[in-house]
Amino acid sequence: MSDALDRLSASLASGGTALLPTDTVYGLAAALESEVGVDALYRLKDRPRSQPCQVLLLGDAPREAALEALSDHERRAAGALLPGPSTCIVADPAGTYARAAGEAVGSVGLRAPAMDGELAGLRLPLVATSANEPGGPDPATVDAVPARLRAAVSEVWDAGRLPGIASAVVDLRPLAEGAPARLVRDGPDPAAVRAVLAGVGVALV
Repeated sequence: MSDALDRLSASLASGGTALLPTDTVYGLAAALESEVGVDALYRLKDRPRSQPCQVLLLGDAPREAALEALSDHERRAAGALLPGPSTCIVADPAGTYARAAGEAVGSVGLRAPAMDGELAGLRLPLVATSANEPGGPDPATVDAVPARLRAAVSEVWDAGRLPGIASAVVDLRPLAEGAPARLVRDGPDPAAVRAVLAGVGVALV
């Protein structure tokens, strides 16, 4: 790892928070393994702990571990969509991601963006949320992130301008009952989501 990625990993592991890019918008993140960091993230965003966050998987290793734990139906669908600009809501019966679940323990939104460069080597699963004030616009640049949030995080990773449209959200839990997956949020290209799932035999409503 580079010095910058080492510093980011160490900061997150010790309870820090970070402003990070994805393949869509900038987000705020903390290490899943750090209760101190996740608490700090919720306070920073002024987000009730009852509300879930997503789990952000920037590196190959955490993404592959997350996919391996899924049911066959969910793994096939999530494996087709990720990495990419989608968040996949899946069952989490073991509570592996409970710190991100809010009151929805037993489920998790997995987000594995298509990333190039150093961040793709980050091995820590993260709890993440958009880098905006509640209800505010999704930031495509670091400068578009509210100054309060930029000043409060431990680390800022500036990747320049991003596309600026938040990810699709696809609920894969209905697959366990033989029902179609459900598109909760369109994201940048809902037709592409539908086509990718159709390619692995998964219907989307």
